Amino acid sequence: MILEMLTVGPFQENCYIIGDENTGEGALIDPGDEATRIALAIGQTRLDIGRIIITHAHIDHVGAVATLGDEYACPVLLHPEAEPMLQQMSTQAMMMGVRFGKVPKVDGYIQDEELLEIGSLRLRAMYTPGHAPGHLSFYEANEGLVLSGDALFAGSVGRVDLPGGSMEVLLRSIEERLLPLPDETRVYSGHGPATTIGDERATNPFLGGRLR
Repeated sequence: MILEMLTVGPFQENCYIIGDENTGEGALIDPGDEATRIALAIGQTRLDIGRIIITHAHIDHVGAVATLGDEYACPVLLHPEAEPMLQQMSTQAMMMGVRFGKVPKVDGYIQDEELLEIGSLRLRAMYTPGHAPGHLSFYEANEGLVLSGDALFAGSVGRVDLPGGSMEVLLRSIEERLLPLPDETRVYSGHGPATTIGDERATNPFLGGRLR
């Protein structure tokens, strides 16, 4: 497996390039900004980007989607509940005091429990709302990793003060969908460093030392 993380833009968002080095098939997850830098990194991996996957439609996670979708002529995919927020980019930009260009076109939807095949990789979509409507995390069981978007961070959880946010819903998503994963599962978040499910269960102050 190839997994490359690039921290991009003023919000320091983590974009991921993931793929199968044997088949050369790849995908791009949450390209939030710095499209040229992301494209150069993709070139280094030699992966053929077959889709762009969006965990949720906050502005810091989608800023380079339109440019890179055109560059690689690949479909842009997200959960259907996330699309209305994607169409409100101008409002989000005003709220955050930033500029936003072209709103990306959505080519298809990802449903809860859907398996996305990237060569030999199998990303299982996990519906984890609370931080944002239609938020998805992606679990690869054989590789022992989960891409958690902005649901779960090292030592923290996603903010819930933006439209559609709910701490009650977010904590339920984490408890029901993420914490049941094996303790050794590596967690790659939308911001900040990687962690593990076991470490977050034991030490994350928002989770209260939840046991299995």
